[in-house]
Amino acid sequence: MLEDKLVLRPKPFKTIVFAVTSLLFVAGGIFMIEEEGWKGWLITSFFGLCFVTFIIQLIPGSTQLTLTQEGFTTTSLFRSHFTEWSDIEQFKVGYLGKSKFVKFDYTANHKKHKTGKGIAKFLSENHAALPSNYGMSLSELCDLMNEWKSLTQLEK
Repeated sequence: MLEDKLVLRPKPFKTIVFAVTSLLFVAGGIFMIEEEGWKGWLITSFFGLCFVTFIIQLIPGSTQLTLTQEGFTTTSLFRSHFTEWSDIEQFKVGYLGKSKFVKFDYTANHKKHKTGKGIAKFLSENHAALPSNYGMSLSELCDLMNEWKSLTQLEK
Protein backbone atom coordinates (compact mmCIF):
# COMPACT_ATOMS: atom_id res chain seq x y z
CA MET A 1 0.00 0.00 0.00
CA LEU A 2 1.35 3.42 -0.99
CA GLU A 3 1.15 6.60 0.98
CA ASP A 4 -1.63 8.99 -0.06
CA LYS A 5 0.92 11.58 -1.09
CA LEU A 6 4.69 11.85 -1.39
CA VAL A 7 6.44 15.20 -1.93
CA LEU A 8 10.02 15.28 -3.21
CA ARG A 9 12.13 18.43 -3.31
CA PRO A 10 15.56 19.02 -4.84
CA LYS A 11 18.52 19.42 -2.52
CA PRO A 12 19.32 23.14 -2.21
CA PHE A 13 23.13 22.97 -2.42
CA LYS A 14 23.43 23.32 -6.22
CA THR A 15 20.84 26.13 -6.30
CA ILE A 16 22.73 28.02 -3.57
CA VAL A 17 25.99 27.65 -5.51
CA PHE A 18 24.31 29.00 -8.66
CA ALA A 19 22.78 31.90 -6.71
CA VAL A 20 26.13 32.88 -5.17
CA THR A 21 27.86 32.59 -8.56
CA SER A 22 25.18 34.79 -10.15
CA LEU A 23 25.63 37.34 -7.38
CA LEU A 24 29.39 37.42 -8.05
CA PHE A 25 28.71 38.12 -11.73
CA VAL A 26 26.28 40.88 -10.72
CA ALA A 27 29.07 42.46 -8.68
CA GLY A 28 31.46 42.11 -11.62
CA GLY A 29 28.90 43.67 -13.94
CA ILE A 30 28.45 46.63 -11.60
CA PHE A 31 32.20 47.26 -11.66
CA MET A 32 32.15 47.06 -15.47
CA ILE A 33 29.38 49.65 -15.96
CA GLU A 34 31.67 52.66 -15.65
CA GLU A 35 34.19 51.44 -18.24
CA GLU A 36 32.16 49.16 -20.50
CA GLY A 37 28.73 50.83 -20.34
CA TRP A 38 26.05 48.63 -21.90
CA LYS A 39 28.10 45.41 -21.48
CA GLY A 40 28.23 45.98 -17.74
CA TRP A 41 24.49 46.68 -17.64
CA LEU A 42 23.79 43.55 -19.70
CA ILE A 43 25.86 41.34 -17.39
CA THR A 44 24.36 42.91 -14.27
CA SER A 45 20.79 42.56 -15.57
CA PHE A 46 21.13 38.99 -16.81
CA PHE A 47 22.83 37.60 -13.73
CA GLY A 48 20.56 39.68 -11.50
CA LEU A 49 17.57 37.86 -13.03
CA CYS A 50 19.40 34.54 -12.61
CA PHE A 51 20.01 35.35 -8.94
CA VAL A 52 16.33 36.17 -8.34
CA THR A 53 15.27 32.95 -10.08
CA PHE A 54 17.60 30.82 -7.95
CA ILE A 55 16.38 32.50 -4.76
CA ILE A 56 12.75 31.80 -5.75
CA GLN A 57 13.68 28.14 -6.28
CA LEU A 58 14.81 27.97 -2.65
CA ILE A 59 11.36 28.97 -1.34
CA PRO A 60 9.52 25.87 -0.06
CA GLY A 61 6.83 24.75 -2.50
CA SER A 62 8.32 26.52 -5.51
CA THR A 63 10.05 23.43 -6.92
CA GLN A 64 8.85 19.94 -6.13
CA LEU A 65 7.46 16.64 -7.38
CA THR A 66 4.24 15.44 -5.75
CA LEU A 67 3.10 11.84 -6.18
CA THR A 68 -0.52 10.91 -5.46
CA GLN A 69 -2.77 7.95 -6.20
CA GLU A 70 -4.09 9.77 -9.29
CA GLY A 71 -0.78 10.90 -10.79
CA PHE A 72 2.14 13.25 -10.30
CA THR A 73 2.55 17.01 -10.25
CA THR A 74 5.76 18.77 -11.19
CA THR A 75 6.11 22.28 -9.79
CA SER A 76 8.74 24.74 -10.99
CA LEU A 77 8.77 28.43 -9.97
CA PHE A 78 5.31 27.88 -8.44
CA ARG A 79 3.84 26.70 -11.78
CA SER A 80 2.40 23.19 -11.60
CA HIS A 81 1.62 20.53 -14.18
CA PHE A 82 -0.40 17.41 -13.31
CA THR A 83 -0.08 14.12 -15.23
CA GLU A 84 -2.24 11.06 -14.59
CA TRP A 85 -0.48 7.72 -14.16
CA SER A 86 -2.76 6.22 -16.82
CA ASP A 87 -1.35 8.68 -19.39
CA ILE A 88 2.20 7.29 -19.02
CA GLU A 89 3.70 4.21 -20.68
CA GLN A 90 6.75 3.88 -18.41
CA PHE A 91 9.65 5.82 -16.93
CA LYS A 92 13.28 5.21 -17.87
CA VAL A 93 16.67 6.86 -17.43
CA GLY A 94 18.13 8.33 -20.59
CA TYR A 95 20.14 11.16 -22.07
CA LEU A 96 18.90 14.56 -23.15
CA GLY A 97 21.97 15.98 -24.83
CA LYS A 98 24.88 15.24 -22.51
CA SER A 99 22.80 15.10 -19.32
CA LYS A 100 20.81 12.18 -17.93
CA PHE A 101 17.18 12.53 -16.87
CA VAL A 102 14.21 10.37 -15.98
CA LYS A 103 12.28 10.32 -19.26
CA PHE A 104 8.86 9.00 -20.19
CA ASP A 105 6.43 8.50 -23.06
CA TYR A 106 2.72 9.16 -23.03
CA THR A 107 0.26 6.43 -24.02
CA ALA A 108 -1.33 6.42 -27.46
CA ASN A 109 -4.61 7.54 -25.82
CA HIS A 110 -3.03 10.79 -24.56
CA LYS A 111 -4.26 13.47 -26.99
CA LYS A 112 -2.77 16.65 -25.46
CA HIS A 113 0.38 18.42 -26.71
CA LYS A 114 0.61 16.46 -29.99
CA THR A 115 3.05 18.86 -31.67
CA GLY A 116 5.27 19.23 -28.60
CA LYS A 117 5.36 15.47 -28.05
CA GLY A 118 6.31 14.91 -31.68
CA ILE A 119 9.16 17.41 -31.54
CA ALA A 120 10.39 16.02 -28.21
CA LYS A 121 10.25 12.43 -29.52
CA PHE A 122 12.24 13.44 -32.61
CA LEU A 123 14.90 15.25 -30.58
CA SER A 124 15.21 12.96 -27.55
CA GLU A 125 13.47 9.65 -28.38
CA ASN A 126 10.88 10.32 -25.64
CA HIS A 127 7.89 12.60 -25.13
CA ALA A 128 8.98 14.22 -21.85
CA ALA A 129 11.34 14.17 -18.88
CA LEU A 130 11.23 15.11 -15.23
CA PRO A 131 13.00 18.45 -14.69
CA SER A 132 15.07 17.32 -11.68
CA ASN A 133 16.18 14.23 -9.79
CA TYR A 134 14.73 15.72 -6.56
CA GLY A 135 17.64 14.69 -4.38
CA MET A 136 17.60 11.03 -5.46
CA SER A 137 19.76 9.06 -7.84
CA LEU A 138 18.20 8.84 -11.30
CA SER A 139 17.72 5.08 -11.03
CA GLU A 140 16.04 5.44 -7.60
CA LEU A 141 13.70 8.13 -8.92
CA CYS A 142 12.90 6.09 -12.03
CA ASP A 143 12.14 3.00 -9.93
CA LEU A 144 9.99 5.05 -7.55
CA MET A 145 7.98 6.55 -10.42
CA ASN A 146 7.44 3.14 -12.06
CA GLU A 147 6.48 1.65 -8.68
CA TRP A 148 3.88 4.34 -8.00
CA LYS A 149 2.52 3.99 -11.53
CA SER A 150 2.21 0.20 -11.37
CA LEU A 151 0.85 0.04 -7.80
CA THR A 152 -1.78 2.72 -8.36
CA GLN A 153 -2.86 0.95 -11.56
CA LEU A 154 -3.24 -2.32 -9.60
CA GLU A 155 -5.32 -0.68 -6.87
CA LYS A 156 -7.93 0.57 -9.37
